[in-house]
Amino acid sequence: MNHLSDNQIETYLSRLEAGYVSEDNLEDSGSEPEDDPETFYESSEAIARDLQGFVEDEEEQDDDEPDPPLIEEEADHTEDDPPLVNELVSASTSSTRIRVNRNLIWRKRNLEIPSSNLEFTGNTEFSPEVMSLDSPYQYFTYFFSDFIQNKIVEESNMYSTQKQVSNPFLIGKIDIRKFIGILTYMSVIHYPSIRLYWSDKYGYASIKNAMTCKRFEKIKSIIHFNDNNKHLPQNHPQHDKLHKVRPIISHLNEKFATIPPPQRLAVDEQVCASKIHHYMKQYLPNKPHKWGFKLYVICSIYGFAHQFEVYCGEENKTILPGEPDLGVIGNTVVRLARIVPRRVNHIIYFDNYYTSLPLVSYLYKQGIYSLGTVQLNRLPKVKLPDKKKIMKKDIPRGFHEENTTTYDNVEVSATIWKDNKPVTLLSTYVGALPVTTVQRYDKKQKKRVDIDCPKVIREYNANMGGVDLMDSFIGRYRIRIKSRKWTMRLFYHMLDMTIINAWILSRNINALKGHKSLRLAEFRLALADTLCELDDTGNSSGASSPTTKRGRPSNASIEKAILEVKRKRVPGQTAPGKDVRLDKVAHWPVWSDRGRCKYPFCKGYTQTICIKCGVFLCFNKKNNCFHKYHITN
Repeated sequence: MNHLSDNQIETYLSRLEAGYVSEDNLEDSGSEPEDDPETFYESSEAIARDLQGFVEDEEEQDDDEPDPPLIEEEADHTEDDPPLVNELVSASTSSTRIRVNRNLIWRKRNLEIPSSNLEFTGNTEFSPEVMSLDSPYQYFTYFFSDFIQNKIVEESNMYSTQKQVSNPFLIGKIDIRKFIGILTYMSVIHYPSIRLYWSDKYGYASIKNAMTCKRFEKIKSIIHFNDNNKHLPQNHPQHDKLHKVRPIISHLNEKFATIPPPQRLAVDEQVCASKIHHYMKQYLPNKPHKWGFKLYVICSIYGFAHQFEVYCGEENKTILPGEPDLGVIGNTVVRLARIVPRRVNHIIYFDNYYTSLPLVSYLYKQGIYSLGTVQLNRLPKVKLPDKKKIMKKDIPRGFHEENTTTYDNVEVSATIWKDNKPVTLLSTYVGALPVTTVQRYDKKQKKRVDIDCPKVIREYNANMGGVDLMDSFIGRYRIRIKSRKWTMRLFYHMLDMTIINAWILSRNINALKGHKSLRLAEFRLALADTLCELDDTGNSSGASSPTTKRGRPSNASIEKAILEVKRKRVPGQTAPGKDVRLDKVAHWPVWSDRGRCKYPFCKGYTQTICIKCGVFLCFNKKNNCFHKYHITN
């Protein structure tokens, strides 16, 4: 028996850990490693025992006995495959991790799945509640509901009271709405400084009318999402690093999951851009924003996020009964895929950071097909050409080769294709055939030429970009306010995700109804306008109204409000949002200059204007457009 030294053990441990820190070192090495990257160990003693056993097996092998063939041209192999997966244990963090069997037999053939087996049988119809949504505000509050708004009000007031018992700064649900509305305004209309929005000369009127600068900054300083007193210490087994924002994460995931997912979904990483000093901050060099908090997201091809989780390490990640232990990355995909209905032919796409044989095998047994790029060193004994061979000049661009094998009674296909660089894909539902052509620029001929492209490449390129699409939507108009609190940076990012999801949902529903959809900037501005102007008849927190003084308003304040309406609202006659128009709060008729009635199909002129909506409306004995305008959908 050969024993390994401590230095050798540490070398193997460092190699194993190097592949799972980030996606920096995920380039295809083109050769098989000395140890299996899908094998995981909990201690140096465990890896020593496994390596010693591996040496013993090599010593006991009979050199005279020939090795079985690695690739067969014909599919005539009838020998039963050996058991490849360890027995799953009950849900706990100490469950046995699945290890890749290295004795695989690869065959040189195409994976063929009947099209009838890929037919989607899931339900993608929206619920009546979702179909009844109409305005940007309603789509947004479907996800960011009154429950979570009240939760923020409660926790913020508790924190303010704990911070200053004698004179706490209390807020209400209206404050939270207007605070979010101002943040949404700022994501579209960019000023170099926050206080410039309230400048007398350059300020933005809608923000100035919604809330004072002092109150906005005060809310930003005391806003909280969870009780700090319930935060368990670090040495506690149930310690949660995301305790401060856990209610927001849980609520949004619960609401996002109510939207039925389409057949094709993609799993990828997302970055909440920030250079704040925090131990959870990550560096991802392949992302546009390289520093920030890392999120794992499962999205549709339209960019809708159906589920997400913030990366904070692997502590307390419970494994449910029936789920395998596939390691840190594989378990992440398993958790995100919990919301995907089983056995209705869903397809999940991911890149080489996630793809492994145990993962695609588990998903297939759950009735979910999968496809992803893969590193060659995660495919034991596969005889696809490595990077050095395939990049030789005598191999033309567009060359491909496919091998299939049976892993844990699941047939999988591995295909390598030469483009600018070689790319390898692992699939459980599609192979290389049929081969079509794509155009690429040829430097020698100085023109675009046609090269062969396998079907598996087209499938991957067409369906993998869901998370990147959401990133592009967020990047257009994201909340850019700086903060020293890591919780606020994550809160801003989750607000952006919620707005994007609300916008995508509105587009899908409007397409079903045959209505015209708003562009993203128009959607955000309409939402911000409603959030800043919408009022409630009651205040859930008991706090006073944020924009009005206590007591009876003076005549001077009334005259000032009327003058503001006459001076600013009359020329444009911009109609308010539907939610503001129908909220039945503070809509008063006042006299103004003569103007055209804003009620549809009314061609009359009037001197009456709504002080809140800022539009002309007939209000006389013959026509009461003022009343109809505020009650008609």
